[in-house]
Amino acid sequence: MESFFSDIEAGVYTLRLDEVNENGIVEGRLELPFKREEEALIKAMGEGSITVQPGNSLWRIARKYYGKGIQYVEIFDRNSHLIKDPDLIYPGQVFSLPN
Repeated sequence: MESFFSDIEAGVYTLRLDEVNENGIVEGRLELPFKREEEALIKAMGEGSITVQPGNSLWRIARKYYGKGIQYVEIFDRNSHLIKDPDLIYPGQVFSLPN
């Protein structure tokens, strides 16, 4: 099964969104880091995993899936090999969610 990002090599990229006026002039810009994980890692995660979306934080993910943001620690512990700083995660990263 191919993912939406299958043709993008693993690595850290910048996603950019430009607000363009009717004359084609950029009036605003938003840039977000995006990390594309290795395809093998994505496939290995399978069920019980989540792909980080823009605006996500470990706290928000924990609150959504477990009802308590403080449980972000469990997500961090499970994925510490992928997360160097729990305050810094990137869209496109794939994390395993503990039961």
